[in-house]
Amino acid sequence: MEPEAAPAPSRILTWVTPTRVAWLGSAVVLLLLALPVHILGPGDHEQKSCGNALRLDLDFWAGPSDGDYWEKAHRTCNAKRIGRIGQAVGVVSLTVLAVTLLAARARRQDDDEY
Repeated sequence: MEPEAAPAPSRILTWVTPTRVAWLGSAVVLLLLALPVHILGPGDHEQKSCGNALRLDLDFWAGPSDGDYWEKAHRTCNAKRIGRIGQAVGVVSLTVLAVTLLAARARRQDDDEY
């Protein structure tokens, strides 16, 4: 009796490695933190950039004629920045989970070969 050969892994599973998943997660986190955050401008119906998740830039809203709008812009921009940082933290946690599972699977396959 001949031992059965293990089925060949699919092309997708051979491409998905812990290192590639970690690089992809890092790239997504960098994009989330670097892309500009947009909020509505004073009197406009289009959105203006107020910086990104790491840097607040409210120069567009600074001025004596804006009144209360600067405070509203500050609160709105900070809320969106906090949401963007929360998304980045979520991507980091999912990346760590995926890398851990992939590394455990690879280790288990290596142990089965011996």
